[in-house]
Amino acid sequence: MTQLKTLRAAALLLATASPLPALAQPGAIVQPLTPNADRLSEQMRILGRSPNDVSALVEAGRLSGKLGDTDAAMQFLARAEKASPNDPRIRAARGVALVAMERPGEALALFASAERAGVAMTPYLAERGLAYDLLGRGSLAQADYRQALRAGEDDEVTRRLALSLGIDGNVTESTAVLNPLLQKGDRAAWRVRAFVLAMSGDAAGADKITASMLPGFSASLSPFFRRLPQLAGADRAFAVHYGRLAPSPERLADARLAPPLPAPVRTAPPVALASAAPVTPVATTRTASRTPTMAERRAERQRQAQAAQLAQAEAARRAADAQAQQLAQARADETARRAALAQRQQLAAQQAEQARIAEATRVEAERVAARQAEERRVAAEALAARDRSEQAARAPVQVASAPVPVTIVDRPAEPAPAPAIPVEVASAAPVNTPPATPAVSSAAATVAARAPSNDDVLARIIRNLDIPASELGVGPPPTPVAAPASSTALAAQAEAARRAAEAREATARATEAAEVKKLAATRASTAKKAAEAKRIADEKKAEAAEAARLAQIKRADPERHWVQIAGGANVAGLPAAWGIMAGKAPALKGRQAWTTPLRATNRLLTGPFKSDAEAQDFVNTLRKSGVQAFAFTSEAGQKVARVPVK
Repeated sequence: MTQLKTLRAAALLLATASPLPALAQPGAIVQPLTPNADRLSEQMRILGRSPNDVSALVEAGRLSGKLGDTDAAMQFLARAEKASPNDPRIRAARGVALVAMERPGEALALFASAERAGVAMTPYLAERGLAYDLLGRGSLAQADYRQALRAGEDDEVTRRLALSLGIDGNVTESTAVLNPLLQKGDRAAWRVRAFVLAMSGDAAGADKITASMLPGFSASLSPFFRRLPQLAGADRAFAVHYGRLAPSPERLADARLAPPLPAPVRTAPPVALASAAPVTPVATTRTASRTPTMAERRAERQRQAQAAQLAQAEAARRAADAQAQQLAQARADETARRAALAQRQQLAAQQAEQARIAEATRVEAERVAARQAEERRVAAEALAARDRSEQAARAPVQVASAPVPVTIVDRPAEPAPAPAIPVEVASAAPVNTPPATPAVSSAAATVAARAPSNDDVLARIIRNLDIPASELGVGPPPTPVAAPASSTALAAQAEAARRAAEAREATARATEAAEVKKLAATRASTAKKAAEAKRIADEKKAEAAEAARLAQIKRADPERHWVQIAGGANVAGLPAAWGIMAGKAPALKGRQAWTTPLRATNRLLTGPFKSDAEAQDFVNTLRKSGVQAFAFTSEAGQKVARVPVK
């Protein structure tokens, strides 16, 4: 893309390089104005006397368009249309400006409308011919150029005719048309000659011309010359006239606005008349070697014209194919972009889904582990209960005996060790077996048979006392144990435990799912808000940057109001032109001169003024001194340079 821009800049420089005036000599101080500029000055004088003169406004618009000042042309024509809305000449003059604005299709539509309304097309033939060239209709363009030259000699029209012939590949005729200008040393004609050679494939010849004409740009133009033979007819025309190598969407849209164009004029090939065969071979040889007659040369030219038309048709077909390829490539690029976007979105969705599945898997694993632990705990408790029941069923039950009677001896008796108290413990027996009756010792029976006494009373009291079994060294009676549960009861308990665990698991799963959904919604909302905030921030940043750029442009070169007093292709000649104008108009003395480029020429300005009205007042002041001028407003960003004047 950078190389294409470089080629276009170099081509535009060569395409707009103005020729040196034929009468310019080293000692000249002022460039002579072009005929169109002289005519425009005459129309300005008429408008100074009669501002609403429609004919003068139309002619001023047409001439401004030919000079490339399309803004002024449109202003003149808008004033003319306001004064006479239905004047068809306005449409024709507007077509001239549209050609300069690179809109040939719309221009041809206006030319056709004006011609149908009865406007004589002679003043507009040069621009209509250029419009035909820009749409690839070289034969129609050449017909208009030739008709314009029959109405009056014009070097620019001659150069356009030579270019049109070169675009069609007719190098010989193009050279013949250019020769008078080349012999006069017309640099613009040599520029056209370089283009024609390049389009015919002789890039080396074109390089030689530019090496002597624009030595500083010869290297830049060399690639451009080598691109020209590869272009179609319309593309060649845009390249050599405007420096544009590739069709733009605006250009393609404009081409669709063109009206139906007349078919190219095709001359029927000459019909060979039957004649007697030569009597001798010598006559045949003499006939073959003779000089071609005028009719034969005309037939040869017609054949070449037909070949050129065929080549033009082939070039048009190639251009259409290239356009179709460009559209197909654009569609393919758009499809690829959308596919890449969809792939990125799908990948993001897959990653989000994988993260969700991983989180759900982790939660499920924790839930399964908890359920298995609960089932193991319940099973262990059930197994322990069953083991305890079985052990209790197998072990003997120890039953404590009745209170053991204690033998009490009289106090006067000598102390003697108390006899051992026999305690009978029942043998191992089932729990439901009644305890055995303990035997009573003989000492106890002897005490019971005696008469009651204090000792007997004391003994009876002691006998009635219940001594804890722990003090007697006997363990407590075992706690009654329930009968072991059956296998059905154990299964029911396990099922109940399982259902309870499943219920807890379902509750936990529902709670977890709700939490996950809530978390996902929160994350999505947060991401959406962040993306929206970023988009808004980016838009604000871009707007601020654009506003800063525009503000910088306006600060550097704001919109300003000027008065244009002259123009010229050579900037070096502007100070002298200013001196001449200042000699005529005392109002210019003490003011600063400025200049800004306008295609192939340069405006000579003074100012700036505070408003357009102030500029117009100064224009009126200059007119009183015989200086023709008009107000001009430079756009923001348009460079206006000082002109050094004394």
